[in-house]
Amino acid sequence: MSPCQCPRVPPAHIEAIPCKICGDKSSGVHYGVITCEGCKGFFRRSERRGPSLACHRGQRCDIDRATRTRCQHCRLQKCLRLGMSRDAVKFGRMSKKQRDRLQAEVLEQLEKREKNRENREQTREHREQNREQTREQTREQLEQPETRENREKWEKREQERAVPVPPQPPPAGRCPPLSPAVPAGCPSRAWPAEEATRRGQDGDRAGTAGTGPVPQPGAGGVPESPAGLEIELLTQSVLLSHRATCHPRAEDLQGHRWATFSPEEIRAYQSQPMAEMWQRCARRVTEAIERVVEFAKRLRGFLQLSQHDQIVLLKAGAMEVVLLRMCRAFDAATGTVLFEGKLAGPELFRSLGCPELVASVFEFARGLSALRCSESELALLSALLLLNAGRPWLQDRPRVARLQGQLDVAFRLLLRRTRREGLLPRLPAPGRLRALCSQHLEQVQAFRRLHPAGVSAAFPPLYRELFAPDPADGPAGTR
Repeated sequence: MSPCQCPRVPPAHIEAIPCKICGDKSSGVHYGVITCEGCKGFFRRSERRGPSLACHRGQRCDIDRATRTRCQHCRLQKCLRLGMSRDAVKFGRMSKKQRDRLQAEVLEQLEKREKNRENREQTREHREQNREQTREQTREQLEQPETRENREKWEKREQERAVPVPPQPPPAGRCPPLSPAVPAGCPSRAWPAEEATRRGQDGDRAGTAGTGPVPQPGAGGVPESPAGLEIELLTQSVLLSHRATCHPRAEDLQGHRWATFSPEEIRAYQSQPMAEMWQRCARRVTEAIERVVEFAKRLRGFLQLSQHDQIVLLKAGAMEVVLLRMCRAFDAATGTVLFEGKLAGPELFRSLGCPELVASVFEFARGLSALRCSESELALLSALLLLNAGRPWLQDRPRVARLQGQLDVAFRLLLRRTRREGLLPRLPAPGRLRALCSQHLEQVQAFRRLHPAGVSAAFPPLYRELFAPDPADGPAGTR
C-alpha cells in the first residue's frame, strides 16, 4: 500500500458506528451504507417486492430501533435517502475521500465510547465512596456506648422471645401462612395480606399491627433506636437493590407501551417447535432469575446468612419474585406483557403447549397490575417473598425471621407515609403465587417426559438446576 492511501477501517471498528437507518448495533457496510443485519435484510426483501409499500401516516414516520417495524414505506425511503442501493460500491473499493470520512466517524464513535466508560467508572467510584462513608457513620453510631447498650438489650430480648419451633405441615388444601409477625422459627406469610383480612379488612389497623419479635414503630411513626436505624438502612438497601436489578427500568417501560408484535411475527412464534419455544422462554426466565439473585445479594443482611440458607431462600422464592416483577411490564389496557422488547398476548405462547399455565400467569399479572403498586412497594414485597422464615430446611430460622420482621415494619411504615394502608387486604393470597410456581413445575416435568433427551440442551444450566434437575439431585424447586 502506498503512503498516500488511507488504511482500511477494520470491520470490528466499523461496528462502533450504529446503524444509519435505525440506530441499532451495526454489522458492517451493506448496499453502500453502514446498517444492522435487520435493515440489511429488510432492504433486500423490499427490493425484491418492488415499490408496493404505502404509508398511512403522511410519510412522516420516525424510524429508530423501536419503531422500524411500524412503517415499511418510511423505512425503505430512509434506506434509499441515505444511499442504500444494489449498485452501490463495495466497502473495499470506496474512494479515498469516503474512507477518510468513515475513518473519522469511527474514531469519533470510539472516543465517545471511551468517554462514556470513563464517566461510568467515575460515577461508580463516587457511589462506592459514598456507600463506604455511610457504613463508617453507621458503624460509629452503633459503637457509641448508649446505642451499643440499647442494641445489646434489644438483641437479648429478641433471643429470649425466639423459641425455636419446628415448622408444622400446612392443612390439606391450604398453603402455610407467611407472616413475619410471628415468633421466630414459626411459619410466616410472604406479606401481611392474611393478617389484614383476619383483623377485619381494616387497612389502618393492619398497617400498625404487629406482634412477636418485631421492632414496633414509635408514636411518631419512626421505629425506636437502634432497631429504627437498622430498619432504615435495610429499607434503603432494598430500594437501591430493586432499582439496580429491575429490567427494564421504570423510566424505560413507557417506551415499550406501543411496541407490539405484528400478526406475521405472532404467527412465526406460534409455528416454532415446542422445544424451541420452551428454550426461548427458559432463557428469558433465567435472565430474570439471575437479576433476582443479584437483588438478594445486595440486600442488607442476606450475605450474612449461611450459604445453605441463602440457597434455600433463593430456590424457594426466586420464581415468585419473577412473577411479582412481571406486573411491572404488564399493559392492562391491551392485556399484554413485555416479551423480547415488545408487548405480547397469551396467543404468542401457543406453541408451548400449556395454555392453562399461560392464562394463569396473565390473570395474576392483570390482578396485581390493577393494584398500581409503586416501585418502592414492589421492592419491599420482593424482599418479603425472598426472606421468608417459613421456608422448609432453613438452618438459622430465627435470623431469617428477624430480617423478615424488619422488612414487614418497613413495608407498613411505607404504606402509612403514603396513605396506602388499604393495599394490605387487596394483596393476592400467598397461596396464589405458590400455585403458579407449582403449575410451572408440573409443565416443566410434562415437557421433560415428552423430550427426555433434549432437556439438557434446551434449558440454561440455572433453569435446569432449579426446575428440571437430574433425579439423583433431588426434587426441583425445593420449597
